[in-house]
Amino acid sequence: MTSKIVIILCVIVGLFMISYSVSWFVKDETISTNKIAIIPIRGMIVSQDASSFYQKTTASSTIIEFLKLAIKNENIKGIVLDINSPGGTVVASKEIAEVVKSSPKPVVAFIHEIGTSGAYWIATAADEIVADPLSITGSIGVTASYLEFSKLFEEYGITYRSLKAGKFKDIGSPFKELTTEEQTLLEQKLDKIHDVFIREVASNRNLTEPAVRALATGIYFLGEEAQELGLIDTLGNKELAINKTKERAGITDAKLTTFKKERSVVDVLSSLSIQALYSLGRGIGEAEVLPLSTMPTI
Repeated sequence: MTSKIVIILCVIVGLFMISYSVSWFVKDETISTNKIAIIPIRGMIVSQDASSFYQKTTASSTIIEFLKLAIKNENIKGIVLDINSPGGTVVASKEIAEVVKSSPKPVVAFIHEIGTSGAYWIATAADEIVADPLSITGSIGVTASYLEFSKLFEEYGITYRSLKAGKFKDIGSPFKELTTEEQTLLEQKLDKIHDVFIREVASNRNLTEPAVRALATGIYFLGEEAQELGLIDTLGNKELAINKTKERAGITDAKLTTFKKERSVVDVLSSLSIQALYSLGRGIGEAEVLPLSTMPTI
């Protein structure tokens, strides 16, 4: 009886480990010498893998790993970035754009429905941008915002006492009103990030900085408008983007290799436990006297 229990436990552990080990894979539609890699970029772009029931996220670490694998694979002749993302954190977007820009293989970005802010930054690093005529792109801007509860506290007779070493240590705390000096300081930092964003877009798209700055109000553009403004190259669909990649790679035929990360049983269980702990932790930990403003996003 004991031996049967041991065998059952071994089988369960074995299945668990197999599920964990196959969480990364490359879906290869067929075996061929010439291949085009399809790398999807979906949802909010963040630095590391993040589990959330509220929004889809893509980790820069994952996309960079896929890009490196595609570049290293001799059979892969070109890369298509299949973008449907509103952007994300500054560093995560910048990291992916740098790898795309340095690729020795042709990279074509395809903007399906949305490719704005950080996702657009990544797209500009590609050799060519193809976008659906009715897609949303551009939105060259930076934001960092948070909710403030100081007036609500006053209504209920709650007092916030700040104990700190460092004049701006509690800058961005939702428990107090932001001073004019603090707001100016934060906006100056956002302006610096905005300047970098503008310079990168101008350089990647062969546009002048003044021309990009005039468009960098944070407003988005439809694909047709973006083409007229020089923010994208061609209007079309994913198939056109693939054909453009073949042309740049100097090949007439190629099979598609889709890179994606599958969620294993471990990932699902982890996300459930992490989400539960996160919700509990928020109820307990948000009383800490720490800056709670959001990270700048683009």
